[in-house]
Amino acid sequence: MTMIGNRKKVKFRDLVSRKQVFTPCVWDCYSAKAAEMAGFEAILLSGASLGFSMSGVPDLGLHNQEELVYATDRIADYSPLPLVIDADDGFGDVVQTFRTCYRLAKAGAGAILIEDTPNERGYARFGRAMEAATLAGKVDGNVPHEVVSQELWLAKIKASIEACEGTDCVVIARTESKLEKGLDDAIERCVRAAALGAEMTYVHGLRTLEECRKVAKELPGWKMFGDVATVNGVPFVRLEEIEALGFNLVTMHYLEKGSMYGMMDYGRHVFKDRSTRYADEHSMGGMTPAEQKASLERDSGWLDAEDRWKAL
Repeated sequence: MTMIGNRKKVKFRDLVSRKQVFTPCVWDCYSAKAAEMAGFEAILLSGASLGFSMSGVPDLGLHNQEELVYATDRIADYSPLPLVIDADDGFGDVVQTFRTCYRLAKAGAGAILIEDTPNERGYARFGRAMEAATLAGKVDGNVPHEVVSQELWLAKIKASIEACEGTDCVVIARTESKLEKGLDDAIERCVRAAALGAEMTYVHGLRTLEECRKVAKELPGWKMFGDVATVNGVPFVRLEEIEALGFNLVTMHYLEKGSMYGMMDYGRHVFKDRSTRYADEHSMGGMTPAEQKASLERDSGWLDAEDRWKAL
């Protein structure tokens, strides 16, 4: 079946096998389109961004499997970019994790993150404490950030790998144990996950090149560096330095702030002027009318197809 407006999708596995992929977090088709037009080659469906955009709830594990599959299906069907999915803890125990990954792979996920947090999870629970110790990459000792046992998490990883068999979907084994148990425990978990067949691993909370070097020395294969950011204008790490260490997927957040600023900027002018002139005549950074139309992509070939179908 020909999909209207759909473009050929590159496989995530093929992309990361060739080079390091710098990947923004998205939450819907418009944010995916913005990332594509900016030149990015892959996107990550963020659980935090999805929860807030879909339901207005913080990242406390409040959205469910159905909502994640719903969003995955639509974004993956629309965007030609490989889509990585933040699937949290798999939304339950081992069998629930299997079903989550099976459904996500079927919906078009290029890769799925499965982490070792318990059901009571989410960045909102420990984010402030972690931000206060950003360079340390760990939470304050007074703010617990529990992880499940290695055995339970590894069972979930095994289930995830089996759920994705026969598909193009890559399982990314994500551990957050560094935040409370330390880097050695996190590395041990990822080494065991890789031995089970996880094609990529992710130690959450890495903040320095020295930490990356230690991980690379003990953990071979593809690795992810998540949520790269800056402190006082200085990035945690430089992408070219960690690429040489096997970190071929680097993710970050920027679209949330960018989209909110753009909507507020337009809104303030429209509200003040009692007119849409500012929005109507805005060049969107010097884009041509054709480029502006492509960015909104209201048609994507659907109307031409409808005319063709109606022609007798």
